[in-house]
Amino acid sequence: MKVTVTLYATLTKYHPEGKGSADFNVELPPGSKIKDLFDHLGIGEGEAKQVFIKHKSRPEDYTLEEGERVAIFPPVAGG
Repeated sequence: MKVTVTLYATLTKYHPEGKGSADFNVELPPGSKIKDLFDHLGIGEGEAKQVFIKHKSRPEDYTLEEGERVAIFPPVAGG
């Protein structure tokens, strides 16, 4: 199963080709969850705060589907 991933801000260091926030494809086994994607990319516990798929925030136990676009954001601070 292939999904397209975009990483933002401090998470761009996990881009497998070192290309920052450029989209990239990831091949995962069918039935994989967002948590499995994090493990595949090496994103540690608490490093990702929000994941958006189809313009909706999704939990780590969301089951990914073929062809989905996954946007991953770190925690954000500001004032």
